[in-house]
Amino acid sequence: MQQIILQLPGAALAILTILLVLIFLSAWKAPRWVRPIGSIALGFCALSYLFGFFLGLAVIDKASEISPAVMIGGLKTWNWFIVYGLLIYFVSHVISFIQKPGH
Repeated sequence: MQQIILQLPGAALAILTILLVLIFLSAWKAPRWVRPIGSIALGFCALSYLFGFFLGLAVIDKASEISPAVMIGGLKTWNWFIVYGLLIYFVSHVISFIQKPGH
């Protein structure tokens, strides 16, 4: 698991981690903000995934020969990024559900 975390892009991972911390803080202080912060994390994750994917395609287009192993390695890294964003979104919904079980 540590190798997976070390492969993720630093700035985007830091922003998602900050959003995760904000979810836990808002669950304590402002419960209404838990779900919107989770949605922001999911949207940020999707946008940065697409941005990174298109940047990767641009690099592949400029290079003459790229190993398929390098391309697959990049896709694996970005897919773990999506999993982390979905996990944050799931956590926000679980916390929101626990706080308001009737809704």
